[in-house]
Amino acid sequence: MNRMNPTHGRQPGRHPGLRSGRWAVGDRRAATLLMTVAAVGVFVLVEIWALQHDTGNSGDNSAAAGSAVAAGPNGAGPVDVSGLRIAPDRHGRDYRREAFGPGWAPAVGPGCDIRDYVLARDLTDTTTRNTCDVTSGTLRDPYSGQTVTGPARQIDIDHVIPLALAHRSGAHAWTDRQREVFANDPDNLLAVSAQVNRSKSDKGPEQWMPPVDACVYAHDFVRVATRYQLTVTPDRADALRRACT
Repeated sequence: MNRMNPTHGRQPGRHPGLRSGRWAVGDRRAATLLMTVAAVGVFVLVEIWALQHDTGNSGDNSAAAGSAVAAGPNGAGPVDVSGLRIAPDRHGRDYRREAFGPGWAPAVGPGCDIRDYVLARDLTDTTTRNTCDVTSGTLRDPYSGQTVTGPARQIDIDHVIPLALAHRSGAHAWTDRQREVFANDPDNLLAVSAQVNRSKSDKGPEQWMPPVDACVYAHDFVRVATRYQLTVTPDRADALRRACT
């Protein structure tokens, strides 16, 4: 079984908030935030590990996930969808957002949750409140390439595989706990501009592709779909393959 690192497989420099060292002034506050982010990562790792056991991942499925990651974790190679099962989407009439949890999972600090973790990871020049809540910063939107600077409230957290799409491709059969873990998995989350997130909505790659770094997005999508054994339609698989050509 593969035990994923919260930033495993990401493109170098994709999340400058944790890689550039450009934290806001105030060493004690920044250090506290960094420790909180690390603790959240450990918490999520434990939950993901439990989820993979709950879903009954076999050795064969783990091997398939490994081959998909090896195909190009930094978006530099072709997308390998051979580890994914091709199947039509299920209807989504019974999808409920609440089935994936009440919201962002709480973390170790007061007021700190998975949203704060992703903001701290993806933004630079962050400011915080109560050592944990990220209130502002600068984002290079991974989908549009645009730079967004200002209050954190103008930044959305996007699910690379939208929850409604996951529901239609396998998550409808999961337990509530499994769905909540999926909804809070940092490997399926990106900080993006609100405008881009509204445009993407719950579309799959056959209906929507980012104008920038589509290849990286496709690799991210395949990695998460493989980990959670989500199915893809033939059109979705074709769109993922074409993303890096």
